Amino acid sequence: MRMLLALPLLCLPVTALQAGDPPKPPLLPVIAFQAGDLTKPPPVVIVLPAPPDYVRGDFCGRVVARGEETITIKPEGNPKTQESFSFYEGGIKEHRIYLLDDPKEPQTFVFSNELHWHNGGGVGAPPPGGVMSHDGKHKIDDLRCGDLVWIWCCRINGIDYCTAIHIGRRPGGKVPPAIGDAKTESERRVDTQRNAEQACEEMLIATFRRLKVLAR
Repeated sequence: MRMLLALPLLCLPVTALQAGDPPKPPLLPVIAFQAGDLTKPPPVVIVLPAPPDYVRGDFCGRVVARGEETITIKPEGNPKTQESFSFYEGGIKEHRIYLLDDPKEPQTFVFSNELHWHNGGGVGAPPPGGVMSHDGKHKIDDLRCGDLVWIWCCRINGIDYCTAIHIGRRPGGKVPPAIGDAKTESERRVDTQRNAEQACEEMLIATFRRLKVLAR
């Protein structure tokens, strides 16, 4: 009977049970487009390798070090393409798809002034240029080594900056509440969703390992 109950679980995709496979980023920006003017020409789609000076707008991986001013991330689960769009009135003029190299080495980012301002609870004058809402994202002090994170990043004067943080998984622990979670209904909170996903993944991995033992 035990083996009969186990058989359906053996059919689960193995790729969904691997501990090293990171989930897809849940909160990266998504661009939605309205139907354009049908009299306009369709967008030109261009697929090309990213130029040497191309800078990713986001980065995914494990936190291997965190200081007062910097975070170092070992790459994991980064997308192989990124897209850009140019527009005319009523539609998309050009759609570019950049083919990216798979990053291998840990990368260090400097925390932006905006991140520091949010980390301090938004007290005092905001940095020059103003700040954006970071609801659904995490503070610098929320980070722990080993966290799986997605960050938003940019390069200014040769320096790579981390401008926003989202903690997706915390192996052996709980993803902390994000900015704005305290005023959000329970089922929509970031920590509720990420911890539920992590618990499900950990249960599936443990079940898969038990089935491997039973199958011997």
